[in-house]
Amino acid sequence: MVYVYRGDTIESVHRGSAIICEADGKIVHRVGDPEFFSFMRSAAKPFQVIPVLESGASRKFGFTGKEIALMCGSHSGEDEHVKIVAGILEKIGLTPSSLKCGIQVPLYYRVKKMVPRPSDTFTTLHNNCSGKHAAMLALCVFKSWGTENYLDFDHPCQKMILKAIASACHYPEEKIGRGIDGCGAPVYAMPLKNIARGMAQLLSPNTVPREIAKIYSSITLAMRENPDMVSGEGRFDYQLSTASSGKIISKSGAEGVQMFGMPEQRLGGAVKIEDGATRAVWPATIEFLNMTGHLDKEAIEKLDPIANAPVLDHNQNVVGRMRSRFEVKQGI
Repeated sequence: MVYVYRGDTIESVHRGSAIICEADGKIVHRVGDPEFFSFMRSAAKPFQVIPVLESGASRKFGFTGKEIALMCGSHSGEDEHVKIVAGILEKIGLTPSSLKCGIQVPLYYRVKKMVPRPSDTFTTLHNNCSGKHAAMLALCVFKSWGTENYLDFDHPCQKMILKAIASACHYPEEKIGRGIDGCGAPVYAMPLKNIARGMAQLLSPNTVPREIAKIYSSITLAMRENPDMVSGEGRFDYQLSTASSGKIISKSGAEGVQMFGMPEQRLGGAVKIEDGATRAVWPATIEFLNMTGHLDKEAIEKLDPIANAPVLDHNQNVVGRMRSRFEVKQGI
């Protein structure tokens, strides 16, 4: 899907698959193998938050659209992100010590090409997955479940999440692959077409019972209205959403996974780069959306620095380029 040029010569090739489909599973556009089996990684977050709304916990604790979007997101650890996660924990009566996601350098350091100073200190609140973990803890507190082992596969919190993912993505629980994500939480694998179908389902409230429809709509509306909570300044999810003026909502995952949805068309999509290269999944996603008519000229211009990312030497001189090139097929 993506070729890396050094000068005029191809140096590396990134292979992958991509799909856009409807909520009923009908494939609209595809590249490669729609059945490619992949972990969702952080692209699962919009589905993992479903039980928080379905259970009544969100209503009980009065979670705002910003808070729900951050629960669905992989935030950058900016001051506002940290403040909002802390606020969620305060609402449910817990502290940052309850988060089992671990500590990491905030992602905005990477975006701004900053190096942490010896005096910089970080907490679990800065972890990009702390919103997701706070959501899991909110469900536990609401249900009066134990919070010490909330990440165990057999914990009722994780069982409820697995059921919600299987339902939204129309894939049997027993066939879903299981693993542990970078933040210590369970993560699930399924065919790429089901990841895309899950997003389409979230955007198609007319195809599910009314109460579930309200939940799905609340999640996608929160993401659409708060792209800065889903990721952060200078991050791909934020850039894609804002460049498209909210016509596309986006959620990336580690190891070359990208999920996106078009609310107006009620379509969902997903891209997976086989070797897991982040540098390839973003240009591939932009080109796929361009070739399928989901990006206008203005959006393409704004996203060009990502779509045609330069290869730089140590002096920051351009010595090559990345180019996406593939055939898009319609239907099955």
